[in-house]
Amino acid sequence: MSGSSAPRLKDVAEAANVSLSAASRILRGEQERFGAETCQRVLEAARKLGWRRNLLVNGIQTGRTKTVGVMIPPFDSFWVDVLAGIHLCLESADYLPITVWVGDCQEIPHFEQDQQQGLRQISRLLDRRVDGLILWPSFAVAYYEHFRELIERRVPVVVIDHEFSADKIADSIETDEQGCARIVAEHLLALGHREIACFSSRETAWQAWAVRRRASFEAAVDELANLEVSTWRLNQWGSNGVEVATDILSSNPRPTAVFCVTDHEAAFLYEAAERSGLRIPQDLSVVGFADLDFAAKMHPPLTTMRQRPKEIGRRAAQLILDRLDGDYGDNPPTTVRVGGDLIVRQSCSHPGE
Repeated sequence: MSGSSAPRLKDVAEAANVSLSAASRILRGEQERFGAETCQRVLEAARKLGWRRNLLVNGIQTGRTKTVGVMIPPFDSFWVDVLAGIHLCLESADYLPITVWVGDCQEIPHFEQDQQQGLRQISRLLDRRVDGLILWPSFAVAYYEHFRELIERRVPVVVIDHEFSADKIADSIETDEQGCARIVAEHLLALGHREIACFSSRETAWQAWAVRRRASFEAAVDELANLEVSTWRLNQWGSNGVEVATDILSSNPRPTAVFCVTDHEAAFLYEAAERSGLRIPQDLSVVGFADLDFAAKMHPPLTTMRQRPKEIGRRAAQLILDRLDGDYGDNPPTTVRVGGDLIVRQSCSHPGE
């Protein structure tokens, strides 16, 4: 073997004194049919020669590239932890995530303006023959009309925080919105609040999670106390957070407690409360959702429903692997719901305290 050429599988087989087929099987991990001494010879020869698997060739042979397209931006600490869960699960199975997104991560991309951005990114991944796709909500909506193509190509897809209610065409992982919203409602009602508002997000097509979260909270308050929640939403671009928060605090009657569908809306409410001279929690109780990295550092620290993003990411990746391994067979798409934990800090009190 030339000193400048890359070691081949044939070289490993010759150095270990085994057949080419045996060397290939052992190095793929199929070692059960071979003796321990034979396996050790092959592995040691591969190590000494510096042999590495050619995954391009392996992909041609098996039809698998051992890669999964992950279309999730590291937008905030929730999504960073989702990505961590995906990475850890795929890494343990010797799969490589290929992560792409649209925009610079400083703001959520507005796919209502140009869904073609999402389509181009997904096409880039499919052109590289990824074995599966994990999508965050906006990409799922952008590519909805093309899911049939993925089904025909037998490319498993998992969507995080978005469920296709009319036509279940992909597996989905989401937070248990109904269960979590009920816990928040029980907490605020137990404190004695009766004038309660909900500060929701944009509720665009790809924010179905916000619709479910807000509607679940409204239903829980109605069921538990026969009270109507006053609801407020951001505009379709999400650009008027402080203005909406100011309107909430200027309403008559002014709510004594506000449930925000994410910690981002809670931050808007904190700013508006400071401008209005209102104290949290003495004049206003606030509950967020997600437990983002800034929630505990707010003044006062924010009570919030902590999601389980690493578990969400891990289970999304595991669903892809299960589909690829055939564990689900031809079973229809499924929805997995992950619970949350109420983290009680100093942003809530009894009304009027």
